[in-house]
Amino acid sequence: MKKQGKTKKWICRRHAFVFAVLRPIMRLYCKLRYRHTAKKSGLKKGAYLIVSNHQTTMDPFLLALSFKFPIYFIASDDLFNLKISPLINYLVAPIPKSKSVADLVAVRNVFRIVKEGGAVGIFPEGNRTISGGQWEMTDAIAKLAKLVKVPLVLYNIKGGYGTDPRWGHNIRKGRLESGVLRVISAEELNEMTVEEVQSAIKSGLDVDDTLSGIAFKSRKRAEYIERALYMCPVCKEVSSIVSHKRTFCCKHCNTSSVYTEQLHIDPPIDGYDRIYEWFEWERAAITEQVKNGAAIADEGIIFRESVKLGRKKKLDGDRVSIDKDKLVISGRNGQAAFALCDIAAMTMVGKKKFNFYYDGKILQVKGNKRFCAIKYVHIFNGLR
Repeated sequence: MKKQGKTKKWICRRHAFVFAVLRPIMRLYCKLRYRHTAKKSGLKKGAYLIVSNHQTTMDPFLLALSFKFPIYFIASDDLFNLKISPLINYLVAPIPKSKSVADLVAVRNVFRIVKEGGAVGIFPEGNRTISGGQWEMTDAIAKLAKLVKVPLVLYNIKGGYGTDPRWGHNIRKGRLESGVLRVISAEELNEMTVEEVQSAIKSGLDVDDTLSGIAFKSRKRAEYIERALYMCPVCKEVSSIVSHKRTFCCKHCNTSSVYTEQLHIDPPIDGYDRIYEWFEWERAAITEQVKNGAAIADEGIIFRESVKLGRKKKLDGDRVSIDKDKLVISGRNGQAAFALCDIAAMTMVGKKKFNFYYDGKILQVKGNKRFCAIKYVHIFNGLR
């Protein structure tokens, strides 16, 4: 009888070598590109669960600069659909996970890595902030922190939203810094309730760059703000916001304002002077509008297929719309309707795309450069 081989270890020596080689290079790059300063953690190599807020695409690199050992990040499935994915996997071995979907395999891999003595990096919000405010977080990471029985490291990134807003198109001159805020030992975690751990994570990761007093300079600082702000608070029109350089306005009622270097809306529009306040209002308002029978439709959308586990599903069309029952993709060859009740989850990806999980597949809608993907996610989540 053939003996069963040992399970291959997740942690390899090459990972430590890659991090050691890249660390000084990335430190210099981030300093020059983002004016970033990373505070040294002082932590010795070992098993940790490191959680951080999520402001920029560079966050894993920013976080890694504070530590002298490799970190195994939980990464979305989009990363594993790139041409260079095999190389990334070989060099740093991220942990794959589907966004907005419970993934027991990812959880098992976290246990596997900490058991081998490695550190795991997680962004509990599950998505990079688009408004500057904190995404809603479930208590899943708090429960995981109590189960893995290793120190919980709270890491904080400040100035990332001001420097590189997700909805924007260019880097702003400001200041970006990051570092460990608190380390909660395994013993402390054992004495805490899930609610207390969750509260510690939420408060430790909460950052508001609008209160920093730092000026984030750019002559085009309002460009593409319509990727985040899609409904006018004054006339309630959807997809009416247009931006140009430092200003933006509603093309329906002509209400206009300036996005300042301190990340404020001046003058305030209908009382909203910060993006995340407006963002939270429209998230609730769009759901009510759809419930009342309004449908959203946009022209000029490009659809591209998304692949997972070798299964492909092509989205053929150039228009997308959503109502209270279904998501519809249409074009010259007809249309395809996806009942919302049959979609497992929907999430924004990058700046102008959203994924939806249907029939065991990941399908992706990609829009033009001013396409607002988040409104589809807001409608879907609000109706669900």
